[in-house]
Amino acid sequence: MSLKARFILVFLGISIIPLLLATGAGYYHITKINQFACTKTEQSLRDSAEALVEQKAEDITKMIQLYLQTQIARQTRRKLNWNKLQYDPVLLQNGIQTVGKTGYSFLLMKKAGKITYFLHPNPKLVGTELTSMAKKNPDFWQIVQGPKSGERFSRGYYFWKEPDGRIERKFIVVMPIPNTPLMVATTIYTKEVESPLKELESSLVSTQKRFLWQFLLGGIVTVALVIFLAIVFAMRMAKPILHLTDVANRISLGELNVPIEITSTDEIGDLADALRRMQASLRKAIQRLQRRRNL
Repeated sequence: MSLKARFILVFLGISIIPLLLATGAGYYHITKINQFACTKTEQSLRDSAEALVEQKAEDITKMIQLYLQTQIARQTRRKLNWNKLQYDPVLLQNGIQTVGKTGYSFLLMKKAGKITYFLHPNPKLVGTELTSMAKKNPDFWQIVQGPKSGERFSRGYYFWKEPDGRIERKFIVVMPIPNTPLMVATTIYTKEVESPLKELESSLVSTQKRFLWQFLLGGIVTVALVIFLAIVFAMRMAKPILHLTDVANRISLGELNVPIEITSTDEIGDLADALRRMQASLRKAIQRLQRRRNL
């Protein structure tokens, strides 16, 4: 292998290995940062959604409680007729509300050990018992039974089969209305939370790919520049050595007056000076030999 090729390989090794290490380290850390950002953002979005659903349940509970106490109980002065209340427009307006973009609220009645839909956005479900949910959807059933002793509400995630057959994951909060058999339920689809998260993940992945391409482009430019500098440096280093090699070959053939066109003060200059001294010594030695022959 020529000296020029060795110089180029050395320069490439010195430049490419750190570049590859830096690229790998940068990509690894960006991936970790993206994962951390997604995890924290997901948790933050879920916490915000859960807080929204809980606050909505509490607001509806207070409105209905106030309505039952002031607008009905105090006016009629008699026991509430729950069957008539199912058609009360104010109770319908307060009990059935939108939660977020995809969620909604509804009312449950827990009476005589049974839990039924008291008010629901789907009128067909009103009056339906939920006992069958104990086996069909145990997660949902456990939540709609209401909070445990000492708790204000029950909450949790469950899967729900939509009329079109799709299975959706939902979050629900169930809060009893004090001194009544009614419970307020507010629920929301988790896809409402996951949708912006997917957009964020897509944006982060796009940024990660863009960074990688920019880094690779910078690496290619760097390698090209290194190759150019390596060739220039190798040529500058190899040219005087090749010249001295040619001089040494010509001296060996008897050309003792061949010029040595190197004036540098480095190691190559020292080698050139040594060849000049060798030239002078050889000329003197030959001159002495010639004088002896002439004698």
